Amino acid sequence: MVVVERKELTLAERLYLPEIFRGMAITFRKLFAKRVTRQYPEEPLPTTEVTRGQPRLVVNDDGNIACVSCGLCEAACPAYAITIDGHETDRTIEREPERFDIDMLRCILCGFCEEACPKDAIFMSDELELADYTRQALVYNIERLKRPKSALQARIDYVYRLNDRWQSSSSTS
Repeated sequence: MVVVERKELTLAERLYLPEIFRGMAITFRKLFAKRVTRQYPEEPLPTTEVTRGQPRLVVNDDGNIACVSCGLCEAACPAYAITIDGHETDRTIEREPERFDIDMLRCILCGFCEEACPKDAIFMSDELELADYTRQALVYNIERLKRPKSALQARIDYVYRLNDRWQSSSSTS
C-alpha cells in the first residue's frame, strides 16, 4: 500500500487568496486595455468591394432598369427567394420586370443571382443591415431594390475583374 503525502495548505491558500488576486490582476489589466468590441450601430461594419451584402438591381444612366426578366437569377437562387413577373415593353429591350421581389428573410446572400445574370442587372451591394418590424417589410419589391449603377460601381468593377481573370487564364491554356 502506497501512502501519498499531501502538502499542508497555508491559510491564504485555504482562502483561495492567490487565485482571487490573480483574477483581479487580469480584470484590472483588461479594464484599461484597448477595446476590441465594435460599437454597433454607431460604428458601422467595414465594407469593401468584396463584401456580399444584399442584392440590388442596376438602374442604367438613362433611368431604365437593366433587367430583361429572363428568370435566370430566380432559377439560380437556392433559397427560392426571388420572384419575377415580366411584361413586354415598347423599347428596344423586349421585356422588363413588372414585379421583382426578393424575400430577404429567405435570401442567404450567396451571390448566385449575380453570377447567373446575363445582362449584369443584379449585383450584391455593400448594404448589410437587415432589420425591420414585420416580415412583409422584408420582402423587397422592385422599387426598394433599384440602385443607380454608380452606387454599385465598386462591386461591378470587382466582378468584371474576377471574370476577366478566369477568361484570360482559360484562353492562355
